Amino acid sequence: MIQSEINLWGLVILEPGTIISDILMGIACLFFFFRLLALDEIKKNKFFPRFFLFLGFSSFVSALAHGLFNYFGIYLHSLSWILSGLAIYFLQLGTAILFENEHFKQRFLVFIKMQFMIYTVLIFVVSDFIVLKLNFVISMIGMITPVYFVDYVKKGYRNNLYIVTGVFLAILPSLYHRSEFNFGYIFNMNDLSHFFLILCIYFVFLGVKDRFFEPLASEADEDEEETVFER
Repeated sequence: MIQSEINLWGLVILEPGTIISDILMGIACLFFFFRLLALDEIKKNKFFPRFFLFLGFSSFVSALAHGLFNYFGIYLHSLSWILSGLAIYFLQLGTAILFENEHFKQRFLVFIKMQFMIYTVLIFVVSDFIVLKLNFVISMIGMITPVYFVDYVKKGYRNNLYIVTGVFLAILPSLYHRSEFNFGYIFNMNDLSHFFLILCIYFVFLGVKDRFFEPLASEADEDEEETVFER
């Protein structure tokens, strides 16, 4: 993988391509965050906008982590990974409103809280990107995707398939982002994977927006969400 750098008056900035792609992904996430806020006139569904907000924060911190690695080492990366885990946690909280079995929902909420705490500890103990990948597999593929797919089968909400598609498309950049291919010298596969992830996040945004924020969302779902928020 290429390791380009820029020297600004003695300040060494590494991986400018990664900085650019991370910033663009952060901007996209903040755009999705504000779009949901604009649709959410009664200030419900708070967890879903927070998913995009903290994912955006994670991307901006990641840009600093890559660029200033010579000065901060792994610490900014760890902060970025924690923010990413927090974003997924909020998506899980929002997803909990789809559970019709109250007892199962309570167990789910306890599990994801414990999962996030364990994830945070592992970030500091292991300090490796593999922890984030494992959390993605457990949270997004193992838990969130099945919930939306079952909801689609039972209630016919086709917009759920946007979320499922976004999650499974996100698997692709995780497979090739460490390869040696580079584009235009400044961009490596890690950077290009970020551009692809923007598309994946856009699919999740479409699914969340149409399922929970459009007028066609059922009143039952809104009542369920209020119950989750009160906890």
